[in-house]
Amino acid sequence: MLLMCCPPLWAAQAPLAHFYQDHWSTRDGLPHNSINAMAQTEEGYLWFASWEGVSRYNGQAFRVFSRGEETGLPDSGIRSLVSDGQGLLVAGARGGLSRYQHQGWAPQPDAPAMINHVLRDRNDRLWLATQDDGIYVRDGELTVAHYGEEDGLPGAGVYRLLQDDSGRIWAGTAQGLVWIDEGQIHPVSSVPAVPVLALLRDNRGRVLIGSERGMYVAEPATESSGKQPEVRTLYPELAGESISSLLQDDAGDLWLGTIDRGLIRISRFGMERMGLAEGLPDQRVVSLLQDAEHSIWVGTNGGLMRLRDAPFSSYTEQDGLVGDYVRTVLAHSDGSLWVGTSNGLGHIREQQIGTLPLTMPGGLAPSVLSLAEGNTGELWVGTYTHGLLRLMNGDMTARYEREQGLAANEVRAILPASDGRLWVGTSEGLSLFEQGRFRTFTQQDGLPGSFVMNLFEASNGDIWVGTGVGAAIVRQGRIIPVYLNSQDNAEYAFGFYQDPEDDRYVWLATDRGLLRYRYADGSLASVGKKHGLPIEKMFQPVVDHLGGMWLTTNRGVIRISLAQAHQVADGTRSKIDFELFGEGDGMVSSQANGGSGPAATLANDGSVWIATARGVARTQPRRLVEFSDNELPVVLESLEVNGKVVDFQESLSLAPGSNRLLLHFAGLGFVTPERIQYRTLLQGFDQDWVERGRQHLAEYTNLPPGDYVFRVTAAYPYDDWSEQEASLTLTIAPFVWQRPLFWVGVGSLALLGLWLLMRLRVRLLKSRAVELQRQVAEKTDELRRQALAFERQAREDKLTGLPNRRAFDEALFDALARARRSGQPLSLAIVDIDHFKRVNDTWSHAVGDEAIKLIADILQQQLRVTDTPARWGGEEFTLLLPDTDAADAFTLCERVRLAIAECDCRHIAPGLSLTVSMGLVQADLFAEEKLLSQADKALYQAKNQGRNQVVVFQHKSIKA
Repeated sequence: MLLMCCPPLWAAQAPLAHFYQDHWSTRDGLPHNSINAMAQTEEGYLWFASWEGVSRYNGQAFRVFSRGEETGLPDSGIRSLVSDGQGLLVAGARGGLSRYQHQGWAPQPDAPAMINHVLRDRNDRLWLATQDDGIYVRDGELTVAHYGEEDGLPGAGVYRLLQDDSGRIWAGTAQGLVWIDEGQIHPVSSVPAVPVLALLRDNRGRVLIGSERGMYVAEPATESSGKQPEVRTLYPELAGESISSLLQDDAGDLWLGTIDRGLIRISRFGMERMGLAEGLPDQRVVSLLQDAEHSIWVGTNGGLMRLRDAPFSSYTEQDGLVGDYVRTVLAHSDGSLWVGTSNGLGHIREQQIGTLPLTMPGGLAPSVLSLAEGNTGELWVGTYTHGLLRLMNGDMTARYEREQGLAANEVRAILPASDGRLWVGTSEGLSLFEQGRFRTFTQQDGLPGSFVMNLFEASNGDIWVGTGVGAAIVRQGRIIPVYLNSQDNAEYAFGFYQDPEDDRYVWLATDRGLLRYRYADGSLASVGKKHGLPIEKMFQPVVDHLGGMWLTTNRGVIRISLAQAHQVADGTRSKIDFELFGEGDGMVSSQANGGSGPAATLANDGSVWIATARGVARTQPRRLVEFSDNELPVVLESLEVNGKVVDFQESLSLAPGSNRLLLHFAGLGFVTPERIQYRTLLQGFDQDWVERGRQHLAEYTNLPPGDYVFRVTAAYPYDDWSEQEASLTLTIAPFVWQRPLFWVGVGSLALLGLWLLMRLRVRLLKSRAVELQRQVAEKTDELRRQALAFERQAREDKLTGLPNRRAFDEALFDALARARRSGQPLSLAIVDIDHFKRVNDTWSHAVGDEAIKLIADILQQQLRVTDTPARWGGEEFTLLLPDTDAADAFTLCERVRLAIAECDCRHIAPGLSLTVSMGLVQADLFAEEKLLSQADKALYQAKNQGRNQVVVFQHKSIKA
């Protein structure tokens, strides 16, 4: 028999201890830890008042506004925030009052004392509750009334104001409670003369009163009460409490903040308390707020706390679960849920958690590893050390261990197949139970490994076996190994999934990501880290009714789109979108367990249940969409034009040249702000919406002048785009030259100029004809001169002005011909500047060029008129000496060599000196090629003998 003995699960409401907590303090961007007041404005921002300014929160960061020119406030101490439909009224120290609306501030006249609270009544008048100067009433900026002690207020310090359904103004003062009607003050004697810090109109039209001596209620006035409100004590057990703030939430629950005893909630769960031990930042609760997403915000003297329902809820031993370490979870066909833990078996039915007592030998409950529902509704339980158990209607009807033929007592997977056979995965092999007997398969029978962690039956009857070294398919008694190491060396096959409507594939969760097996060809494809997933070891895939695939891991739960996973596996998509859920999303532990099964399950109501190291976690995928039931608002927060921040409202005209825009925006959702997606459209520029992902800025460059409308909308993942969008109309003015009128004028001037030019051209054509004839004659002469110059340039060295190699070759050919005809001698010398590379390296190539020019000048000075010097190339020169034999040529070359050696080169470069080596040969009617070759040999001989000398071919060297 089941023991259904534990508290109910979360429904629309939950025990106070089950709410998920978030905390903020000065370390997170708040300017001060005392949160004096809170408000949410129409556009969706949350605002927090403190002694160091007011903070605007967009879900990602706080922006702090303090005293100064921007706000017009005389002091940073803020006591009151009121969103009155006309913006946000911000009031506080030194009587400061300012209104925030449309991204701008409008300072109001200061009050004579610090303002504790502001109320806008039905007549659109402002009531200001001050610290020590009573109440001021304003119509616009004009003060029309003042209530002080002389008018009947029991104390000059007023903390809170409220208007009830009948139009009365209630005022909580430092010395008790009053109400004001038609200018008359009526003290409430049934409330002690102590500070009244909180007033609230509840959902029944009553006025709730929080004082330093408990809580009171004012019932609406009736005929029998003489139209006077009846005030009485509410909750006598709170008589000793100092109530500082009040809130009634959407469910009707009452929240009370106290001066020194933390937070109280009164609901169907009774009167619950939360203090420092339960996570409250400070025992003094100053302000309370419920936002549009139904979260409760608690402002204390020690920081800010939010209580919220999270995407995940977790159930642990504290909630009645038999154990915290959960290894397997199974959704039963009867709508209940079975939870296998290290301490036994738990059962959840109709929002109640119970324990099924299973006593094993030794009196201990079994450590449960695996669960499965049989074909007749029975429950199969696999244990760590006690084998396989069969349960029916809560009773254990059979138990199987090694003695009965089971491969091992450690049972990690159970599969009741559709054909009536039972497959059991153990730590030492796969067992098949049929006709009352077990048959075991191991590696010797074809399994890739004997440690079996998961079992799955495909739609075609294949039995998939997950082991520590791959997977296998059991088909018609034959085992077909499926090795996974081709996919990034994957080994462990932790879990399986097959789409009931698509039997072509089987998905495997492995230690190297998600793998897809395709039946058509037996191929594997992966979806893993290289496609953007943050974690590669995955235990159990579960697909919800919205097409999302949930993957459990040691570091949280990943949700991806099954359709996108197919696209990645097909190779048509390179990256996959994902969401990673963990402890910040309501899970007590983000460590999901694996290695036994099922490690996660899909319940009949569409919820996903996950086995973790701290209880069982539950999420309802449809609830991820519920966060956006109230249209997700989005706001434009700032605009930068050409790198400078500019103020804006709904439309903006920009100066010419404003071609670079940077817009920052934010979706004002506070439960999971980091998951909000954005898309933008700049009408007049974009052709269609541009999806920005989670990036909350858009940049445009090189925008031409024109009219634009920027639009941005937001959405939570897997939800439609919100219809609440932010927009900004922009006009970029053109420069003068970008206006049509400017170009009309330019065109007209161009036509006029063209006409004048035509007239001038006709006049010029006649004189041009004469001038053209003269120019033709001049050009003809010039072309003749240029031809001569080009001819000269083609035969002259540009640097030295000497004949170049081409000219020298022609001169040598002619000289040889003359020598053959006349029989006169002909000599030829090759001149090379010694160590010329050292000149370039030591000084520069420019100095080297000057040295070459100097050598050329000396050659022209020392040689005869009939001689022909030429630049052969680089630092080499050639000398053609007609009518000169070798002896005379040697004398002439020595003269040249000495002139070069004695030349003062300091004007070219300090420390520079030059010498040359020469190779000389007498022609003897040789061909020019042989003649040059013999001169070159003589030159090399001169260099080898020490340079700075003249060597005659086939003669001894004559040294300097």
